[in-house]
Amino acid sequence: MVHKYDIEADWILLSSCNFRCHYCYWPNESLSSRPPVLPEVEKVAAFFDDSQLTWLLHITGGEPFVLHDFAKLCGLLTRHHFISINTNLSLDRINDFINHVSPERTSFINCSVHIEERERRNSVDEFIQRVNFLENAGFRTLVSYVCYPNLLDRLQQDWNYFFNKGVVIIPKMLQGIHEGKKFPDAYTQKQREIFLDVSLLAETTWLGLQSNNREFPTINMFKDRDFVSNGLPDYQGKMCNAGYKFVRIRENGDIRRCGPTDVLGNIFTGVFQRRLGLSTCKEIECPYFCEKYVVK
Repeated sequence: MVHKYDIEADWILLSSCNFRCHYCYWPNESLSSRPPVLPEVEKVAAFFDDSQLTWLLHITGGEPFVLHDFAKLCGLLTRHHFISINTNLSLDRINDFINHVSPERTSFINCSVHIEERERRNSVDEFIQRVNFLENAGFRTLVSYVCYPNLLDRLQQDWNYFFNKGVVIIPKMLQGIHEGKKFPDAYTQKQREIFLDVSLLAETTWLGLQSNNREFPTINMFKDRDFVSNGLPDYQGKMCNAGYKFVRIRENGDIRRCGPTDVLGNIFTGVFQRRLGLSTCKEIECPYFCEKYVVK
């Protein structure tokens, strides 16, 4: 099913999270912060309804499911719009989500393995069970495996374990500065080879399980093979649909064209000054959305 929407948003709902992955870009004080108290979820959903646009809302964090009434919010949003979600799938609220949200209104659910944190909690098989539960309920999943350098030596073994339990894990590049090194540039040649081999295996397997008439997920981790091999592209100076067909929404409700310098409104105040068309890229942001919305 191809979802028909006017605009897509990368909605960073909160920074709070119940995991403590050592490669996370959020500082500990943000991860430990209490989940925000949103205005009434009905009012939040009403902003998108009143915009006269159909939205695809990619909801991420932190961990969105730590937010009280998150499942109810998703149910309200998907009456008229579409969603996708990033989650570590560690909370029982996923059951409530399934009761509130239709798979037909959900582009995908990106379920992040975070294997070391899972092993520390002795909950690897619980994660697999929940992925299968979502799939059986009709939701399309992407199961991402962040490839911290120390994990590359075990990636193939982990891929085999999950595959034998009915789950395809997709390698996801590490991006940004970690322990003084810039990734994905800092991967060694051996690490790149492992990443590329397992990523190609994951794509072939995952595509073989998917219906051909569904829109490809915006978070295209298979594109990471290009980034790991050739580095991240520089999109600055190119014409882009950000602000028109794509925006980023921050924790405080600010609607940004993309990066921090261009605020177009706020979902809590009900203001959105949408761009009228293409504009020049001036930011360094998420390559997945850049790949989709930059004019090449």
